[in-house]
Amino acid sequence: MHRSEDIWSERKTKMINNLVRDSKFFAVFLFLFVLSVSAWSKGKVEEAVIDPLNPEWALCITALDVSALPPAQKILGELMVRNLAESLADLHHRIRVSEEFAYYKDVAWVRTLGDAGKKLSAKRTERDQLLYKGYPRWRYKNEIKTIDKSIVTLEEEYHQAEEALLEIAPAPSFILTSENTGGTFPTPPSAGGEYRFCVTQKADAFITGEIVEFHGRILLSIRMYTLYTRSFEYEDSFIFSTDDMAQIREELTGRLIAVISGGRSAAIAVKAQPEGAIILVKESFAGQGDTGVMEYPPGPTDVAVFADGYNGAQAMVDLAPGELTELQFSLQPVQETSFEIDLPGNERASIYQGSLYLGTSPLTVTAPLNQFEYIHAETPGGRTSSAIFRAGQTGDMVTLPLPTPQGKDPKPLGTARDRYYGAWTRFWIALPVAFMISGVSSTYENAYIVGKDPDVGNTYQILNAVSIGAWIGLGLITAESFYRIFRYTRTASKSVPALLKK
Repeated sequence: MHRSEDIWSERKTKMINNLVRDSKFFAVFLFLFVLSVSAWSKGKVEEAVIDPLNPEWALCITALDVSALPPAQKILGELMVRNLAESLADLHHRIRVSEEFAYYKDVAWVRTLGDAGKKLSAKRTERDQLLYKGYPRWRYKNEIKTIDKSIVTLEEEYHQAEEALLEIAPAPSFILTSENTGGTFPTPPSAGGEYRFCVTQKADAFITGEIVEFHGRILLSIRMYTLYTRSFEYEDSFIFSTDDMAQIREELTGRLIAVISGGRSAAIAVKAQPEGAIILVKESFAGQGDTGVMEYPPGPTDVAVFADGYNGAQAMVDLAPGELTELQFSLQPVQETSFEIDLPGNERASIYQGSLYLGTSPLTVTAPLNQFEYIHAETPGGRTSSAIFRAGQTGDMVTLPLPTPQGKDPKPLGTARDRYYGAWTRFWIALPVAFMISGVSSTYENAYIVGKDPDVGNTYQILNAVSIGAWIGLGLITAESFYRIFRYTRTASKSVPALLKK
């Protein structure tokens, strides 16, 4: 009996020891698990990315005031704002200045604090209204405890909102308002309503202006109102003629992009030889010989230079913000060659280079070397000759052959063309007539089959005969048309002058 009690005591001691040992292992495992979860959650919090507020900067372009312009020029306002919207679409972002950054940060802070305050105030109001709902005492106490816990949580959220460090996008994306994107330009607000207009349009700024006549020219005044300054931050004016619309558009766009983007504009200076060379920047006239320093928005810019008697040149440059790009062009003279133009038998004729009258043969012509030339000659008797050749590859003399008239017709090509056009005209007249008569005949045929009226039958016989005749006539006219096409192409091929070769 004692032996069995000892064995049971030993087993009980072992079980307790094993349980204690397993509990220690379980406690260590539980501690490591909680620690790993805490570290993982902490890492996830640290890796969380907070999206910045106000990631976009919206601009609204309003309609320009053109009431002072005559009716024929009022379209200038519509053209100007549409071109402006199209050009500003290439702008990607805006760099905020410190004042604007601070304004949007304060607005975001006030909005966040206001939202938290509204929630807290609503919950406190809900607590006060419990007194008037007639709940039993036990339920009233439970509701009070639940709402008090919510109020404590909302108070903590309110204090967090007071101390929150809000992240504002320093370089928001530039966009136009939805109305501008849809091709609509609203009427600008009256004085004093600018701020409300921006809020209504959901815009950070808007552009307005007016166009008036100024001593026979056009005066454009432009202004930009910004929300963060609550005033017109930018004002400018341009005087131009209607022929300078493209140049003014480039200049206006460049200045507005520099103001809107918040960055520095780029500059370019172009010099070219000879001094009278015409310089184009972005396909707009920029000057002759020397443009001086001109401001343009940063980005790819094409420059082209032309001069009479010289080979043109062009270049594509990438303008950098705040930097001056200088270009110099030295155009090379065009190599020229001279040759004499004459007709067989030294017959006198008027010589044309394309559509430009040069003089009477024999005639010496100077043209760029290796350039295709089209020379046309016409004699007093009405005979003509022409040739296409490359200058410099025909020697010093170019003799234009005079074609021999074919048959008795002095102008066989013109006669063949007129007959071809006449046959083609008759075909297009006869075709719908044949279809129309055939349709009427078919109608009478169906009516006769249904009603068996003798009068309808007689009319059908007549119309059927006319329809057959119309189709026979159409066939003859079609055959004539094909014949006239063949004659016209054959006559034209015989009249083509031969290409002069070296």
